[in-house]
Amino acid sequence: MGAGPVPEMLHRALIGLAWLVRTGLIGSLSPLALLMHQATNRLRWGEHRGGMFVEVEGSGRAGAIVKRSWHLLAEGNDGPLIPSMAVEALARKALAGHQPAPGARAGVRDLELRDYEALFAGRTIYTGFRNGAADEDKPLYAELLGAAWQGLPEAIRSMHDRTITAAGRARVERGRNVLGRLMAWTVGFPGASEDIPVHVRFDTDKDGETWTRTFGKHSFSSLQSAGRGRSQRLLCERFGPLTFAMALVADDGRLALVLRRWSFFGLPLPMWLGPRSTSYES
Repeated sequence: MGAGPVPEMLHRALIGLAWLVRTGLIGSLSPLALLMHQATNRLRWGEHRGGMFVEVEGSGRAGAIVKRSWHLLAEGNDGPLIPSMAVEALARKALAGHQPAPGARAGVRDLELRDYEALFAGRTIYTGFRNGAADEDKPLYAELLGAAWQGLPEAIRSMHDRTITAAGRARVERGRNVLGRLMAWTVGFPGASEDIPVHVRFDTDKDGETWTRTFGKHSFSSLQSAGRGRSQRLLCERFGPLTFAMALVADDGRLALVLRRWSFFGLPLPMWLGPRSTSYES
Protein backbone atom coordinates (compact mmCIF):
# COMPACT_ATOMS: atom_id res chain seq x y z
CA MET A 1 0.00 0.00 0.00
CA GLY A 2 1.47 3.35 -0.99
CA ALA A 3 0.77 6.86 -2.22
CA GLY A 4 2.45 9.55 -4.28
CA PRO A 5 2.63 9.06 -8.09
CA VAL A 6 5.99 9.49 -9.78
CA PRO A 7 7.39 11.06 -11.91
CA GLU A 8 6.31 14.71 -11.68
CA MET A 9 4.31 14.43 -14.91
CA LEU A 10 1.87 12.09 -13.14
CA HIS A 11 1.44 14.56 -10.27
CA ARG A 12 0.49 17.28 -12.72
CA ALA A 13 -1.82 14.95 -14.63
CA LEU A 14 -3.61 14.05 -11.40
CA ILE A 15 -3.97 17.74 -10.52
CA GLY A 16 -5.45 18.42 -13.97
CA LEU A 17 -7.94 15.56 -13.67
CA ALA A 18 -8.96 16.68 -10.19
CA TRP A 19 -9.61 20.17 -11.59
CA LEU A 20 -11.92 18.67 -14.22
CA VAL A 21 -13.91 16.91 -11.48
CA ARG A 22 -14.05 20.08 -9.41
CA THR A 23 -15.48 22.10 -12.31
CA GLY A 24 -18.04 19.40 -13.06
CA LEU A 25 -16.69 18.50 -16.51
CA ILE A 26 -16.05 14.94 -15.26
CA GLY A 27 -18.26 13.26 -12.69
CA SER A 28 -15.73 10.72 -11.35
CA LEU A 29 -12.21 9.46 -11.97
CA SER A 30 -13.14 5.88 -11.04
CA PRO A 31 -13.29 4.70 -14.70
CA LEU A 32 -9.63 5.79 -15.04
CA ALA A 33 -8.42 3.92 -11.95
CA LEU A 34 -6.96 0.95 -13.90
CA LEU A 35 -5.24 3.25 -16.41
CA MET A 36 -3.80 5.40 -13.62
CA HIS A 37 -2.58 2.30 -11.76
CA GLN A 38 -0.80 1.04 -14.89
CA ALA A 39 0.74 4.45 -15.58
CA THR A 40 2.02 4.72 -12.00
CA ASN A 41 3.71 1.33 -12.23
CA ARG A 42 5.15 1.71 -15.74
CA LEU A 43 6.34 5.32 -15.88
CA ARG A 44 9.36 5.12 -13.62
CA TRP A 45 11.88 7.63 -14.95
CA GLY A 46 13.06 10.55 -12.84
CA GLU A 47 14.49 10.83 -9.35
CA HIS A 48 13.80 8.07 -6.84
CA ARG A 49 13.97 10.39 -3.87
CA GLY A 50 11.36 12.33 -1.91
CA GLY A 51 11.23 14.55 1.12
CA MET A 52 9.27 16.97 3.21
CA PHE A 53 9.88 19.85 5.62
CA VAL A 54 7.71 21.09 8.48
CA GLU A 55 8.75 24.45 9.90
CA VAL A 56 7.40 26.54 12.77
CA GLU A 57 8.39 30.06 13.76
CA GLY A 58 7.46 32.08 16.82
CA SER A 59 8.67 34.18 19.73
CA GLY A 60 10.82 32.77 22.52
CA ARG A 61 10.61 33.68 26.19
CA ALA A 62 12.90 36.67 25.67
CA GLY A 63 10.85 37.87 22.73
CA ALA A 64 13.41 36.81 20.08
CA ILE A 65 12.20 35.08 16.93
CA VAL A 66 12.80 31.33 17.10
CA LYS A 67 12.56 28.89 14.23
CA ARG A 68 12.52 25.10 14.31
CA SER A 69 11.96 22.59 11.54
CA TRP A 70 11.67 18.86 11.04
CA HIS A 71 12.73 17.28 7.76
CA LEU A 72 12.49 13.87 6.14
CA LEU A 73 14.34 12.32 3.20
CA ALA A 74 13.26 9.04 1.62
CA GLU A 75 15.38 7.20 -0.94
CA GLY A 76 14.26 4.72 -3.59
CA ASN A 77 10.67 3.53 -3.40
CA ASP A 78 10.28 3.91 0.36
CA GLY A 79 8.68 7.36 0.27
CA PRO A 80 5.25 6.31 -1.05
CA LEU A 81 4.97 3.82 1.83
CA ILE A 82 5.04 6.52 4.53
CA PRO A 83 1.31 7.49 4.46
CA SER A 84 0.30 3.89 5.16
CA MET A 85 2.84 3.43 7.96
CA ALA A 86 0.39 4.97 10.44
CA VAL A 87 -1.72 1.81 10.17
CA GLU A 88 1.26 -0.42 10.91
CA ALA A 89 2.37 1.81 13.80
CA LEU A 90 -1.10 1.71 15.40
CA ALA A 91 -1.27 -2.07 14.95
CA ARG A 92 2.15 -2.53 16.56
CA LYS A 93 1.12 -0.41 19.57
CA ALA A 94 -2.09 -2.38 19.96
CA LEU A 95 -0.17 -5.68 19.83
CA ALA A 96 2.18 -4.31 22.49
CA GLY A 97 -0.76 -3.65 24.79
CA HIS A 98 -1.22 0.07 24.17
CA GLN A 99 -4.86 0.21 23.12
CA PRO A 100 -6.30 3.55 21.97
CA ALA A 101 -8.79 5.16 24.32
CA PRO A 102 -12.45 4.52 23.34
CA GLY A 103 -14.86 7.20 22.20
CA ALA A 104 -14.80 10.17 19.86
CA ARG A 105 -11.80 12.43 20.49
CA ALA A 106 -8.82 14.06 18.87
CA GLY A 107 -6.19 11.43 18.05
CA VAL A 108 -3.19 13.73 17.71
CA ARG A 109 -1.30 11.99 20.52
CA ASP A 110 -2.00 8.43 19.45
CA LEU A 111 1.14 8.37 17.32
CA GLU A 112 4.43 10.13 18.01
CA LEU A 113 7.55 10.58 15.91
CA ARG A 114 9.26 7.76 17.81
CA ASP A 115 6.55 5.38 16.57
CA TYR A 116 7.39 6.28 12.99
CA GLU A 117 11.14 6.26 13.58
CA ALA A 118 10.94 2.59 14.60
CA LEU A 119 9.50 1.86 11.15
CA PHE A 120 11.89 4.20 9.32
CA ALA A 121 14.87 2.37 10.83
CA GLY A 122 14.40 -0.60 8.52
CA ARG A 123 14.21 1.55 5.39
CA THR A 124 16.23 4.26 3.63
CA ILE A 125 14.27 7.04 5.36
CA TYR A 126 16.12 9.71 7.34
CA THR A 127 14.77 12.45 9.60
CA GLY A 128 16.19 15.28 11.68
CA PHE A 129 15.58 18.66 13.28
CA ARG A 130 16.92 22.13 12.55
CA ASN A 131 17.06 24.72 15.30
CA GLY A 132 17.92 28.39 15.22
CA ALA A 133 16.57 31.93 15.24
CA ALA A 134 15.00 33.11 12.02
CA ASP A 135 17.29 36.14 11.89
CA GLU A 136 20.42 34.38 13.10
CA ASP A 137 23.46 35.31 11.03
CA LYS A 138 24.86 31.86 10.29
CA PRO A 139 27.47 30.99 7.67
CA LEU A 140 25.92 29.76 4.43
CA TYR A 141 26.95 26.11 4.81
CA ALA A 142 25.97 26.00 8.48
CA GLU A 143 22.49 27.31 7.65
CA LEU A 144 21.95 24.72 4.91
CA LEU A 145 23.31 21.77 6.89
CA GLY A 146 21.46 22.46 10.14
CA ALA A 147 22.34 19.98 12.90
CA ALA A 148 24.62 18.04 10.52
CA TRP A 149 27.02 21.01 10.55
CA GLN A 150 28.39 20.08 13.97
CA GLY A 151 29.18 16.57 12.77
CA LEU A 152 31.68 17.79 10.16
CA PRO A 153 35.43 17.76 10.89
CA GLU A 154 36.81 20.98 12.36
CA ALA A 155 38.90 21.73 9.26
CA ILE A 156 35.85 21.74 6.98
CA ARG A 157 33.77 23.86 9.37
CA SER A 158 36.63 26.30 9.76
CA MET A 159 36.94 26.89 6.02
CA HIS A 160 33.22 27.59 5.69
CA ASP A 161 32.97 29.75 8.80
CA ARG A 162 33.73 33.15 7.24
CA THR A 163 37.28 32.22 6.19
CA ILE A 164 38.77 34.92 3.97
CA THR A 165 41.33 32.90 1.98
CA ALA A 166 42.55 29.34 1.45
CA ALA A 167 45.57 28.07 -0.47
CA GLY A 168 47.11 24.81 -1.65
CA ARG A 169 48.15 22.95 -4.77
CA ALA A 170 46.04 21.30 -7.45
CA ARG A 171 46.08 18.99 -10.44
CA VAL A 172 43.77 19.98 -13.31
CA GLU A 173 42.50 17.52 -15.90
CA ARG A 174 40.58 18.74 -18.95
CA GLY A 175 38.19 16.81 -21.15
CA ARG A 176 39.20 16.45 -24.80
CA ASN A 177 35.75 16.27 -26.38
CA VAL A 178 34.08 19.30 -27.91
CA LEU A 179 31.32 19.53 -25.29
CA GLY A 180 33.84 19.39 -22.44
CA ARG A 181 35.96 22.13 -24.00
CA LEU A 182 32.88 24.30 -24.59
CA MET A 183 31.70 23.83 -20.98
CA ALA A 184 35.16 24.68 -19.60
CA TRP A 185 35.36 27.79 -21.78
CA THR A 186 31.85 28.91 -20.73
CA VAL A 187 32.63 28.56 -17.03
CA GLY A 188 36.21 29.83 -17.28
CA PHE A 189 37.99 26.75 -15.90
CA PRO A 190 41.82 26.73 -15.97
CA GLY A 191 43.90 24.73 -18.42
CA ALA A 192 45.31 21.28 -17.68
CA SER A 193 48.25 21.11 -15.28
CA GLU A 194 49.93 18.36 -13.23
CA ASP A 195 50.91 20.65 -10.35
CA ILE A 196 49.80 24.24 -9.94
CA PRO A 197 49.35 26.58 -6.95
CA VAL A 198 45.74 27.45 -6.17
CA HIS A 199 44.40 30.32 -4.08
CA VAL A 200 40.75 30.88 -3.16
CA ARG A 201 39.27 34.12 -1.82
CA PHE A 202 35.85 34.12 -0.13
CA ASP A 203 33.82 37.35 -0.26
CA THR A 204 30.55 37.28 1.68
CA ASP A 205 27.64 39.69 1.26
CA LYS A 206 23.84 39.62 1.39
CA ASP A 207 23.66 37.70 -1.90
CA GLY A 208 25.88 34.83 -0.75
CA GLU A 209 29.53 33.89 -1.07
CA THR A 210 31.68 34.77 -4.07
CA TRP A 211 34.51 32.27 -4.52
CA THR A 212 37.40 33.60 -6.59
CA ARG A 213 39.73 30.76 -7.52
CA THR A 214 43.18 31.47 -8.91
CA PHE A 215 45.11 28.61 -10.53
CA GLY A 216 48.58 29.97 -11.24
CA LYS A 217 47.76 33.20 -13.05
CA HIS A 218 44.30 32.17 -14.24
CA SER A 219 41.29 33.28 -12.17
CA PHE A 220 37.57 32.59 -12.33
CA SER A 221 34.77 33.09 -9.84
CA SER A 222 31.37 31.75 -8.89
CA LEU A 223 28.57 32.85 -6.59
CA GLN A 224 27.25 30.41 -4.01
CA SER A 225 23.91 31.08 -2.32
CA ALA A 226 21.01 29.34 -0.61
CA GLY A 227 18.48 28.01 -3.09
CA ARG A 228 14.91 29.23 -3.30
CA GLY A 229 11.67 27.77 -4.58
CA ARG A 230 12.25 24.26 -5.88
CA SER A 231 15.92 24.57 -4.91
CA GLN A 232 15.15 25.51 -1.30
CA ARG A 233 17.72 24.06 1.16
CA LEU A 234 20.10 23.33 -1.70
CA LEU A 235 23.38 25.12 -2.36
CA CYS A 236 23.22 27.00 -5.67
CA GLU A 237 26.45 27.86 -7.43
CA ARG A 238 26.40 30.14 -10.47
CA PHE A 239 29.14 30.15 -13.08
CA GLY A 240 28.18 32.85 -15.58
CA PRO A 241 24.96 31.71 -17.30
CA LEU A 242 25.01 28.26 -15.64
CA THR A 243 23.59 27.56 -12.17
CA PHE A 244 23.98 24.25 -10.37
CA ALA A 245 21.81 23.33 -7.36
CA MET A 246 23.49 20.81 -5.06
CA ALA A 247 22.55 18.98 -1.89
CA LEU A 248 25.09 19.16 0.94
CA VAL A 249 25.46 15.71 2.47
CA ALA A 250 27.58 15.14 5.58
CA ASP A 251 28.72 11.52 5.44
CA ASP A 252 31.57 9.59 7.04
CA GLY A 253 33.68 12.61 7.97
CA ARG A 254 33.40 14.40 4.66
CA LEU A 255 31.05 16.83 2.93
CA ALA A 256 29.64 15.63 -0.39
CA LEU A 257 28.00 17.88 -2.98
CA VAL A 258 25.31 16.04 -4.94
CA LEU A 259 23.93 17.72 -8.07
CA ARG A 260 20.13 17.88 -7.97
CA ARG A 261 19.27 20.28 -10.84
CA TRP A 262 20.90 22.80 -13.17
CA SER A 263 19.83 25.65 -15.44
CA PHE A 264 21.05 27.95 -18.22
CA PHE A 265 20.10 31.64 -17.81
CA GLY A 266 17.42 30.43 -15.36
CA LEU A 267 15.96 27.90 -17.81
CA PRO A 268 15.87 24.42 -16.18
CA LEU A 269 17.79 21.75 -18.09
CA PRO A 270 17.18 17.99 -18.00
CA MET A 271 19.40 16.06 -15.60
CA TRP A 272 20.33 13.48 -18.24
CA LEU A 273 22.15 16.27 -20.08
CA GLY A 274 23.87 17.49 -16.91
CA PRO A 275 27.52 16.99 -16.00
CA ARG A 276 28.51 13.96 -13.93
CA SER A 277 30.89 14.45 -11.04
CA THR A 278 32.00 13.06 -7.71
CA SER A 279 32.47 16.12 -5.50
CA TYR A 280 33.33 16.22 -1.83
CA GLU A 281 35.44 17.97 0.78
CA SER A 282 37.48 16.03 3.31
